[in-house]
Parts: sequence; structure tokens; C-alpha cells
Amino acid sequence: MPLTNFPDGFSHGLVLRNQPLVQLQPGAAFWVTNSNTLLRNQKPGSNNNRGTFLDPFGTITFALSMCQQGRGDIIFVGPGHQETISDAVTLAFNVANVAIIGIGQGPLRPTITFSTAATANILLQAGGMSIQNILFQANFADIASVVTASRGSSATSTITGTTFTAVGAITGVFVPGMVLRGTGVTPGTFITAQLTGATSSTTGSTFSVNQSQTVTSTTITGTTPDFLIDNCEFRDTTSVLNFITIVTGNATANALDGLTFTNNRISSLGTTAATTAIKVSSATDRVQIKGNYGNWAVLNDTACMLAAGANNITNFDFGGNRLNKPNTSSTGGSFISTSGTAWTGHCYDNYLWQLDASAGIWIATGTKLAFSQNFSPITGAADTSGLINPAAA
Repeated sequence: MPLTNFPDGFSHGLVLRNQPLVQLQPGAAFWVTNSNTLLRNQKPGSNNNRGTFLDPFGTITFALSMCQQGRGDIIFVGPGHQETISDAVTLAFNVANVAIIGIGQGPLRPTITFSTAATANILLQAGGMSIQNILFQANFADIASVVTASRGSSATSTITGTTFTAVGAITGVFVPGMVLRGTGVTPGTFITAQLTGATSSTTGSTFSVNQSQTVTSTTITGTTPDFLIDNCEFRDTTSVLNFITIVTGNATANALDGLTFTNNRISSLGTTAATTAIKVSSATDRVQIKGNYGNWAVLNDTACMLAAGANNITNFDFGGNRLNKPNTSSTGGSFISTSGTAWTGHCYDNYLWQLDASAGIWIATGTKLAFSQNFSPITGAADTSGLINPAAA
């Protein structure tokens, strides 16, 4: 019995209703929907189904449980699909290299609604995951984060063949899907399964990894790199039913390397708390933030797109964004804030609107970044055009 209508995945691309979908996922494909609008011969979505187009699963969580670590599986979420996140355990992005793709446009886009608790959250636990064309909607006050990178894990460890052993005490947790880093660890190594140990934080636990190698005792960390969010929308319901953050990192260095946030829309109505789309809590490499539109309502001196604290981001790519915030103070940088002075990368072709009449700083000075054609006002006037900022030289 086949797992899907497309058991061989989409290694040569896919055309859906005469529209090409550019996907390089080589693994199996699964379908999810709980919509009441069904095609002829299509069954209602259920986790007892086979996960095919005509026999779809009912939830994203169950579809993820049917995927295989690192195979490059793809989950298509059907038009009109609805899910609610009310805690931090219902949905976890926990299978390496899986793409979750929403099908539909406008009101037919799959929708994930956050409600019931400010701690409602999706935990990012695996590397190489992506999510596209999903509407995320806040229906509770001050939702802390849409997606939070799993708390950093590390331990003095060894790898013998394909067995990874956490010899020393584990800080955090190791779980399948995490990408491992450490002296001598082969790049691209990730956990495929837990073999022994009562929990994923138990000293002496063993795990299988995808690449055979020999690593003597060294500190190995678990990370969740190369996470992609593309063509999604993040929408507050009202000024008090709102998201505070979309992506939150952790203190493990390079845990979010390769973060890509592209072509998204942020409709931020919240006025009750400081709102920042992306918060990076450690040194990070290869961050792309491109082609996004964002509109914020809150008036405060908090960066609305990216907050990096004292950390540096290298190979930073920030281009083609159209971001609006009516703040009247920008001492820390109204769109990007950092005190780091060793960034590398390029900010270009951004249109950034604000109302600060005294400074108009959209990013902290001293980052060492390259800047080209970034337009932002510095007078606080509501009906005038911006100018190149930082100033042309």
C-alpha cells in the first residue's frame, strides 16, 4: 500500500493544477486537511487515513510522525485547513529536512491560530525544516513566540560508527532531528533516533546518527540550523490579541545558523508590549531576511524586525524589505537593534518608515555592515518620503 500519491517525492519538480511548485524535497509526500470542502472521492481528513491526496491525514503533528528524519519529506496542507495551538507541546517541528507547504490563497490558506495561553508555542527541534504559505493568527494577549528554537543542548560526548553517546551531564536535551556540532564531528551530522536512556537529557543516553564516524571525547552541541519561513502571514486579531515575537532563538552559539525569513507579511496590531519579529540570543551565521512586508502599531523604542543584543551576525543578508512603524524614538535602532560591532553582510534596497524626528536610526551604528540604497525618514514627518539612511558617502 503506497504512503502517498507521490511515493518518490518531487526530485524533478511538481506542477499542481498547471502551476509549478519549486520544491527540491526528494522524499515522500503526505497530505493533511480537516476542511469540510472535499473533492469528489476525497475522504475527510483523519489520522487513521493513509496520508494521500484522496485519503489525507487530519493534523500536521501526525503527518510529521509519519515522516523520516533527513529523508526530505514534504507535507502538503490543504486549503481551508485549521489548527489551534494552545500550549507548547501540541506541535513541534521535529523531523529534519521536512517542508510543510500550505495550499490555497487568501481565506483558503491553511490557518494556525494561537489561543488560550501566552505560552502557546511551536518548538523548533530539528534542522533543515521549512514552512510556507501558512497564516498564523494570534487570538490571545501577548503570545510570546510563534516558533522557539529548542533550548541549547550540549554534553561531553563520543561518536563511534553511527552511535552518539552523551558521556557527561547533558545541558538541555538531545532529540532526533537535531544537527550535531563539535570538534571532529562531520558536518551535516544529525540525530536519527534515541537508542537508550529514560529521557533525552539522561547522562549516558545513546542516539543513532546519520553518518558513520569516530569522534573521541569532546563537547558536542545540538542545534536547529537552516530553518526557513517563506510566504507566510503573521496576523494579530486586535491590539490586545497579539504576537510579541515570531522566531525566538536560544543562547547556544550558532543554533539558528541559516535562518531564512523571506516574502512574509506581518500585520502587527499589538500595542500592549514590545514586538520584535526575530530575536537572536547568540552569535549566528547566514541569516537572510528578504522581501518581507511588515506594519507595526506599537509606539516604543524597540526594534521591530530583528533584535540581536550584543551578538554578531555574519553573512547577514537583509534586502528588499518594506517595514513601517510609527515610533517617535529610535535610539536603539527602530528596525534592527544590536550592540555587536563585528557583523558581516549587506543591507540593501530596504524601505523603512518611522516618525522619529530627532535621530531616525533604523539600525545601530558600528555594526561594520555594508549599506546600499536603504530609504528611511529622519524628520518625523508623516507625509514625506525617506532618504538614503545611513547617509550617502
